[in-house]
Amino acid sequence: MSKDNLQQIKDERELVRILKDLFEESKPSGFKKIFRHTGLSTKRFRDLWSEWWGGDVPPRLEVDLIFVFEDIKNSDRVLLAGVEVELFRDKAKSFCDGLQQILSFGLFGFDSLVLWHIFSEEMDNRKIEDYVRSTKEIIDGFALPVVYFATKLIGRDRFEFFAPWSFYSSGSWNASYLLSCLKSCCEGKRNPLLHKQDIEKRRKTLKILLKIPV
Repeated sequence: MSKDNLQQIKDERELVRILKDLFEESKPSGFKKIFRHTGLSTKRFRDLWSEWWGGDVPPRLEVDLIFVFEDIKNSDRVLLAGVEVELFRDKAKSFCDGLQQILSFGLFGFDSLVLWHIFSEEMDNRKIEDYVRSTKEIIDGFALPVVYFATKLIGRDRFEFFAPWSFYSSGSWNASYLLSCLKSCCEGKRNPLLHKQDIEKRRKTLKILLKIPV
């Protein structure tokens, strides 16, 4: 895989495609499957919902990435992590970009909600730290059930960590390591809405859509 930086990646959709390919190549322990740009507003989702549950469908969304992990804590042994990816090339974007979107994922029955800020290799580390500090203050201060990852993408296949841990000065890490860290964080922070009956129904519908055994 070439080592071009984020300046040569057209937009977030292309970045998500690249990340999906990268993670499918890495396949760490406990990783089952990955989906990108999953539309929760499609006719198929609406038809599935109506067929199984009837009534109004949930709000319409698209999920950048869905990671499927093995999970011994769930009765179906599956952990579904919905990921919102936000790409930062400069100072134009707000530190809270993606928060509203990722919280709305909770209505669809994801086990974990992941906000992932990805910063360009050219961005100054001090500026990244400012973004990360502000985002963490919001998430931690309001005790939001969000797993927050912030990384600088080095080339197209290495990551420097700024959150949930700050050890970018120690070097960069591969996709397999990042995915293992993500799984561990998701296991420790769950969607608090999962016990609600409507949310359980939506999780089952989501699994049917993704062709995961119910």
